[in-house]
Amino acid sequence: MNHTPPEPAEPVDGRRARRERGRAAVVEATIDLVLEGFSPPTVEQVADRAGVSTASVFRYFDTLDELRDETTRRYYQRFAHLLQISDLGVGTLDVRIRRFVDSRHEQYAVTAPMARMVRNRASKVAALQGILHRHRAAMAADIGTHFAAELDELGAAARGDLVGTIATLTSFEAWSELTEDHRRTPAQIRRGWIGALTRLLTG
Repeated sequence: MNHTPPEPAEPVDGRRARRERGRAAVVEATIDLVLEGFSPPTVEQVADRAGVSTASVFRYFDTLDELRDETTRRYYQRFAHLLQISDLGVGTLDVRIRRFVDSRHEQYAVTAPMARMVRNRASKVAALQGILHRHRAAMAADIGTHFAAELDELGAAARGDLVGTIATLTSFEAWSELTEDHRRTPAQIRRGWIGALTRLLTG
């Protein structure tokens, strides 16, 4: 008779930690695939990249919508450093404009496929609309801080008008249209934005 004691069951905390690692791997794999041009990637592609089975993907996430929503949240965390303008508000106006333009262009160039997918889904998912709205509000707040020396000379209404105009002019949507519809090169977009911001902020 075999008296070998049974293997102890995996503790609940261990199972939970393993599940969270699996979820994280699937989310990171989804982001990587989207950035590589697979938009949206198939479950099979995600599972293969994450090193899990397709069945595991559906154990980690009840629906594909849940996976996409979690991917969006993680996307904004992962690329938070690109959303920040270095030396915010420091330097001459010319230096600040160029730093701002370079920051926005780098952000959009790196994350364009994911940014497009987020915006496509945001029209259908209220939670994603909220995330996108907060993202835009944060970017507008940075504009207010970065160009405070010029904006603070204006009245409240004129200041709000100018911040909104700059935010829209240098938005991802504007960058995407300039890139895809107007066929502008990175150098041409930078030149156009620098010239427009200089005129707006010195007018």
